[in-house]
Amino acid sequence: MPDPASRLEEIRFGYGPRVGQALASGGLDPDRVMAQLTARDKPAEAWTGPTLADRFVLIDDQVARRRAKLAPLTDPTYNLNTIRARDALAFIARPTAASCGFVERLVNLWSNRLTVASSPGVAILIPPLRDEAVRPHITGRFPDMLRAVLWQPAMLAYLNQNVSSGPNSSYGLRKGRGLNENLARELLELHSMGTGFTQADVTELARLLAGMQAAGNGPELDERRVEPGEKTILGDTYTTGIPEIDRLAETIAMRPETAHSVARMLARHFIADEPPADLVETLAQTYLQSGGHLPPMYRALLTHPAAHDQTLHKLRSPQDFMAASLRATGLSGDEEETPAFRKKGMRLGEVMARMGQPVFAARRPDGWPETAPGFLTPPMVAARLEWATDLARLTGERADPVAQAQHLLGDLGTPLLFGAVAGAEQRWEGLAVLLGSPDFMRR
Repeated sequence: MPDPASRLEEIRFGYGPRVGQALASGGLDPDRVMAQLTARDKPAEAWTGPTLADRFVLIDDQVARRRAKLAPLTDPTYNLNTIRARDALAFIARPTAASCGFVERLVNLWSNRLTVASSPGVAILIPPLRDEAVRPHITGRFPDMLRAVLWQPAMLAYLNQNVSSGPNSSYGLRKGRGLNENLARELLELHSMGTGFTQADVTELARLLAGMQAAGNGPELDERRVEPGEKTILGDTYTTGIPEIDRLAETIAMRPETAHSVARMLARHFIADEPPADLVETLAQTYLQSGGHLPPMYRALLTHPAAHDQTLHKLRSPQDFMAASLRATGLSGDEEETPAFRKKGMRLGEVMARMGQPVFAARRPDGWPETAPGFLTPPMVAARLEWATDLARLTGERADPVAQAQHLLGDLGTPLLFGAVAGAEQRWEGLAVLLGSPDFMRR
């Protein structure tokens, strides 16, 4: 467990202070934030779901029972619907519970960069992508993370790689099937480089990736669908096989285009929708000089003057906002099954969807928006204010809202906000003003 964070650290690099939480004095301490990367976070770990291998066993069992016309298992431990519901709740409850908010922010950031959205048969596989392909690598190298996500069954299914066959493979020739370029295109355009490649590179990459197969125990190729022959991608020649696909992932991950794309994403997420150009360049050079290691980038980010700016520039995403408001009111997220939450229509997943971030259901392969306009339509803003009001009505009589505002925002809040909170006639109204304010919605 790291030392207590400062208010700025919790807001900009975590999910906001918890009610009653001890906060360090002063501003941002890069060493203190970096210490979270190696600290144990038992409250967050409690929300870890079944592994990918365990989920494949349950899926196979469900299929077998359906074929045998047997009733589904009702034990929650083995019920896929129960697991899906817990997964969705964990998306909000885990950052709410976290002691190391920076770690959870990074997991959510990289998972959004390497997006898999929910679709039939995919939703149950998304949490293992986050916890087994992304989370272990946030303190390591981006090339290793990219490789792990590339082979993850949820990614293969989401981008239809499981139906891609080499046109000259034995299966392709026999069935008349060909390439699906979805994964190849998104791998270059969204997951790594962003620019600097051609359509020919996409097609050649699709030829290389043909035959990739979803499996619960590591990378597999369906040799019947592998495209024979050499492939030329970004000027390099590849043959066939898992090592060649892994070599490709390493190569594109270490391209200068990828370094700048990753750097801009990191700076944009934590600092500003339009981050300082010198920060982006510093992060890109740090990435290349470190061989794609991510912690040196984090330190470069944390030591840049923009990270210490007392002005909160970024709009909290719906996930950020909901987790911050639950932490601010002493709730965990598990309360959504209580009568009070059901009566108020405060099921967390439904509220998230109204705010514009349906759980595990990004609208496009580039993930949920990282800039404010994507979450500021009138209905989305109305949903935030409705949530703030409902949550305040449930919890607002517990504490002095002025004291809460001081604890949650301190010098980062504006005199206008503190005056409005103090002027509320009832405690819950003061809390509603606080939670629904622009000050609280920014980080």
